[in-house]
Amino acid sequence: MKNNVYVRSRKSIKNISITRLLCLLPLIIYGFYKNGIYLYANHYVGIWGLFKPLVYIGLGAFIGALVNVLYELIIKKRQDDIVDVIFSSFHVEYGILLGCITSINTNLFIYTMSILIVFIISKFIKNRINVMSIVFILIYLLQMNILNNYSFLNVYDTSRVFTFDFMDYMVGRGQGGIATTHIILLVISFIGISITNNNKTNITISSAISLFVLFGIYAIINKVPLGSIILNNNYMFICVYILTDYVTSSYTLTGEVIYGVLFGILTLAFYFINPYIAPFIAVAITSLLNNLIDRIANKFVKY
Repeated sequence: MKNNVYVRSRKSIKNISITRLLCLLPLIIYGFYKNGIYLYANHYVGIWGLFKPLVYIGLGAFIGALVNVLYELIIKKRQDDIVDVIFSSFHVEYGILLGCITSINTNLFIYTMSILIVFIISKFIKNRINVMSIVFILIYLLQMNILNNYSFLNVYDTSRVFTFDFMDYMVGRGQGGIATTHIILLVISFIGISITNNNKTNITISSAISLFVLFGIYAIINKVPLGSIILNNNYMFICVYILTDYVTSSYTLTGEVIYGVLFGILTLAFYFINPYIAPFIAVAITSLLNNLIDRIANKFVKY
């Protein structure tokens, strides 16, 4: 490093994505259990419901791979190995992460078309904004305007009234995307991608701390449980996997901290408008400002 700036990694997109996805696998398995196996075993859903969580995640990966292949082979006329073409960008990882954060109740057509359209457009604007945040916001808006509903609760969750304590959130009983609710597994996953140097750890830590501090103050003032705010609705998962997108997040050490804190502030601001999409709006805005944040960090922090 020089002047607080990361040297570009020699690791390929393929290696980074595969490592991150392997660390994500326990969360995907738990999500499959919570939103598929458990529901099927207790007769809440049929065969389609059993495999539905994997369909969303697999479909996201497939669309990411398809867009990469079509763009590289048709537009750029690239003749490389097909695996290298599939992992020519992070879109496969984006697709899988979108499958993890989406609700099990999301309309499959809305989900598919939203990812496909945004992914195609993103190839021509060079990922200037966090793609995953835009897809989620689009899915939410379409789901609300067409079907007039959006909920992270699966069919079992809606059949009961729960009062969650801290350990309930830790072991995945809270509400969130298909594979985002188990906080203990998320922490283990975060440790895995951090020690293998496949994560912008400063962003995750600074954003998580800012959320706990800001929402902690809000919770004290309004006398509401802090866990029900930031341990639900994908907030912690976003800090680990969505906000830290390699392409659209800050890369200087100081810039990463500023980036994470700004995310926390914006999330709180938009929370009062809509808690579901607040963090995704915050991600979109911070991703647009990432270069400015890094320039400011380089100008005022001298080493």
